[in-house]
Amino acid sequence: MSSKNTMTRDAMLFLPAKVVEGLLVIACSSLYTHIFTESAVTAFNLTNTTVQLIYLILAGWMANSATRYVGEEFRADQGRGLFSTVSTIYLLLCALVAVGCVSGAVILRDPVYLGGAIMFCSYTAFQVLNAALIQLGRIRASIFWSLTSAVLKLAVAFVLCGGKANYPLPYPAIFANTIADGVAAIGAAIALSLPVVVRLRFFSKPLLRKFLQYGVPLMGVSISVALLNQIDKYLVVGFYGDILYAYYSQNNSIASGLFTMISVGIMRGVYPAVLRGWREGGREAAKPLLDQGVRLYLLIAVPAVAGLAAVALPMSRFLFAKGYDAGAPVIAYTALAMLFMGLTEYANKAYELEQSTVQVLQNSAAAAIIKIISSVILLRAFGFTGGAMGSIVAFASYFVITCVRVRRRFLFHIPAKTIARILISALLCGAAAYGCTLLPVGNLMRLICAVPAGAVVYAVCIVASGEGRTELQAVLRRLKR
Repeated sequence: MSSKNTMTRDAMLFLPAKVVEGLLVIACSSLYTHIFTESAVTAFNLTNTTVQLIYLILAGWMANSATRYVGEEFRADQGRGLFSTVSTIYLLLCALVAVGCVSGAVILRDPVYLGGAIMFCSYTAFQVLNAALIQLGRIRASIFWSLTSAVLKLAVAFVLCGGKANYPLPYPAIFANTIADGVAAIGAAIALSLPVVVRLRFFSKPLLRKFLQYGVPLMGVSISVALLNQIDKYLVVGFYGDILYAYYSQNNSIASGLFTMISVGIMRGVYPAVLRGWREGGREAAKPLLDQGVRLYLLIAVPAVAGLAAVALPMSRFLFAKGYDAGAPVIAYTALAMLFMGLTEYANKAYELEQSTVQVLQNSAAAAIIKIISSVILLRAFGFTGGAMGSIVAFASYFVITCVRVRRRFLFHIPAKTIARILISALLCGAAAYGCTLLPVGNLMRLICAVPAGAVVYAVCIVASGEGRTELQAVLRRLKR
C-alpha cells in the first residue's frame, strides 16, 4: 500500500473516533453548565486553561521532542532510553508544579491550586504517552484511551455532583478530569510496555542533550502558542467578570473542542507518514504527503466552519443553560480562527522536519503580540465576543507570516481548483444548514434537520465536483470490509 493511501486510511480511522471524542467534549461542556453555577464553571475553566498553559510552557518542549524521536529510538532499544529519560523529566516537572501550586494554595488560601497540580500531572502524562502511541502506530490503543478519558470526564463529574444542579464548587469537575486523564495515561503506559522498559538508571544524557537542542527553542514557541490560544480567556474575565467569561468559555469550547479533534484526527494520520517519508526520501518524498494531508484537512475543516457558523445559535441554546446563548457568535468566530491555526501547523512542518525551530518561535511570538493588541481593541469595541474576533486576526496573521517565511524551504501546495471546489461546497453546506435553523420548530429539531442537511449537501457537491471521489471510494471499501 502506498504512503498516501496509508496516510488517508489512518486519517479516516482517526477522524470518526476524534469526532466522537469531540461530541463527548461538547456533551461535557453542556453538562457542566447545567450542574454547576457560573462561578464554578469559571473557576474550573480558569484552572483547566492554566493547566494547559503551564503544560505548554514547562512540558511542551519535552512532549514535542519525544514525539519527534520516539520512532527511531524505539527501533534502537524498544524505547528504553527515551521513555526512561522522559519519565525522569516528567517527575521533576510534576514536583516543580506541585511546589508552586502548594505555595499558591497556602499564600492565597485557595485549595483550587492543589486541584490544578494533580490535573497537570495526569494531563501531561496522557498527552505525552498518547502522542507516542500515535507515532508508533498503536492507533487503536490511542483511540480507545482517548475515548475512555472523554467518557470519564463526563460520567465522573455527574456522579461526584450527585446529579444536583447549581453545584457551587468546581472540585467535582477538577477531580473528574484528573481521574479521566490518569486512567487513560495508565492504559497508554501499559500499551507501550513502560512498566517493563522504564528504569530511572536508563536515563540518557546524550538523549537529553538532543531533546534540549530540538526542544529549547520550542519553549519560546510554547509560550507564544499558549498566549495565542489562551490569552483571550484571561482578557475576557479581566474585562467582563465571571458570568460573561463562563458564557464565552463554554461557547468557545464547542468550536475549539470539535476543531481540535478534527485537526488532531487528521494530523495523527498525516504526520507519521510525512515523517517517515522525510526519513526515507527527504523533501521530495515528504512534500507530496504534506500536500495530501492539507487537502484532507481542508476537505473536513472548511465545511465544519460553515456548519458551525450556521447552527451556532440553536446549538448554544440547546446545549447550555439559560443565558449562555449570548456567547453563540463565539462558536463561529472560534471555528474560523481554528481553521487558520490548523493550516499553520501544516505550514510549520518544514521547520519541524528540518529541526529548525527558531523561526517558529519568531513567527508565533509576532502572532501572540498581534493577538494581545487585537483582542484588547476588539473586546472594547464589540464586547466580550471580541476576544474570539481577536483570535481570527491573530491566527490568520500567524498563517500568513509563516507562509511568507517558510516558502524559502518548502510549503504545501493546493491547486486553486481544489480550494474553489471545497469553498463552494462548504458555502452550500452552510446555507442548507442555516435554512434548517429557520424552521418553526424547537432548537433540537432544528439541529437534527440542519446537521444531516448540511452534510448531505456538502457530500453531494464535493463528490459531484470530482474532488471527493477518492475519499468516497476509500470509505466505501472500508464499509464493505
